Amino acid sequence: MKKYFISILFAFSALVMLNGCIVSDEKLADKVQEAIVSDEQGNGNTLEVTEFQLDEKGSPKKGVLKGRLNGKDVVYDIRVSDEGSEFDVDWEMRK
Repeated sequence: MKKYFISILFAFSALVMLNGCIVSDEKLADKVQEAIVSDEQGNGNTLEVTEFQLDEKGSPKKGVLKGRLNGKDVVYDIRVSDEGSEFDVDWEMRK
């Protein structure tokens, strides 16, 4: 009985620790938007996000960000490599 209790406790602890290291899809989407908006601000532009979709399946994850850049409608194609607590984002404006 004691071994069974210790095994359950260990499994639960491992599950909690693993869950704490993974960034949720919502938080990842927020961080991706922040990165793109921040980069455009650094270039002296104003980006207002109107729509953002990030595919939850696949690696790298792909998405589309629509918005207004300095008053003009724009669309960005996005690729996100998610490595647990860190991510790498690449985006390109459609022409």
